[in-house]
Amino acid sequence: MNISIIAVGSELLLGQIANTNGQYLSQLLNGIGHSVVEHAVIGDNPERLKRVFNTALDNNDAVILTGGLGPTKDDLTKHTVAEVLGRELVTDSAALEDIEQYFIKQNVEMTPNNRQQALVIEGAEVLENKFGMAPGMLVRHKDKKVILLPGPPKEMQPMAKNELLPYLLDGEQIIFSELLRFAGIGESKVETELLDLIDNQTNPTIAPLAGTHEVNIRLTANGETVENCKALIDPIKTEILKRIGDFYYGSDDIKLEQALMQNIERTFAIYDGVTDGDLYSRLKDFDQEDRLLGMLPHNNQFISNDLDIKRQLSISTNIVKDLYKSEVAISLLYNKDTVYLGVLKEGKLSVQHFKMIQQRNLLKHRTQNYVLIRLLNRLKSQ
Repeated sequence: MNISIIAVGSELLLGQIANTNGQYLSQLLNGIGHSVVEHAVIGDNPERLKRVFNTALDNNDAVILTGGLGPTKDDLTKHTVAEVLGRELVTDSAALEDIEQYFIKQNVEMTPNNRQQALVIEGAEVLENKFGMAPGMLVRHKDKKVILLPGPPKEMQPMAKNELLPYLLDGEQIIFSELLRFAGIGESKVETELLDLIDNQTNPTIAPLAGTHEVNIRLTANGETVENCKALIDPIKTEILKRIGDFYYGSDDIKLEQALMQNIERTFAIYDGVTDGDLYSRLKDFDQEDRLLGMLPHNNQFISNDLDIKRQLSISTNIVKDLYKSEVAISLLYNKDTVYLGVLKEGKLSVQHFKMIQQRNLLKHRTQNYVLIRLLNRLKSQ
């Protein structure tokens, strides 16, 4: 299919937020063999949306709209699309029940305008929203597909991948991709280690992709079903991980800090002499079980730079362990173009180190992924 993606929301045009939904959908849809041929961003204006939507519908096999499904007056997407398609809006009882239960659980009064989120276009196949309130929908209009998805990425992404994708496969020969994520290793090193596999690739194909302080490898297979594609990908994935698995932290949408927090069962604290607390902030965003107890910034009043580096690491890990009563203590220190990572676990201090250029911004940010992948290997649940 040729697909047009329309993002709705004045905040996108004002530059208040980036249109990451368009990027995500393009990767997802191209990965199963469809062609995203255009992107459009429209403000909260029904007349402009009608014009752009009509043009997209005339010239493409499918149109996907993101945003504008909420409870407020500027959430106009489904009303506008329903008008263009000549259909009514009806209340989806399952969606309404989910919304009502949400407010009951939160012990918050539900205002009448929240019922609007349960409205769907007549005849639509409703896409369940497991991470928010407004459902998505797929409308079959003549020989076209019209898809409406919520705007918040945390709702849109899982809905698109888990609820929408099955409707777009249709039993045809498809393309399926898995994105392997690596940190602490450079793109040139990855290519060197996998050169023979890359040179002899057929189905699946192997594409190294440089990210921000990490490297991704996209494995893409074509077959009759997703299961068939996965079966083609699995042996190549196994061979890749056999060679560079120490730097692998997960696939597809997972973040490195998320992978670490999902794989640690002990409490820990950090002494940070390198990243100015940024490492702590990244981890804390995914600390659902309150494993990360605290962070102490580097200060010469705690330890003297005159001591040898192992002694500094020993002192700093014991400081945060005693201060926060943690089971594991982590220390980051920098000395002579080298970052040192100390991990105090069960009374034993292990030390790793890696070279890092002394350019403050690069040191601060690049260090984080190098540290996180080492911590993942050192602390993941046994």
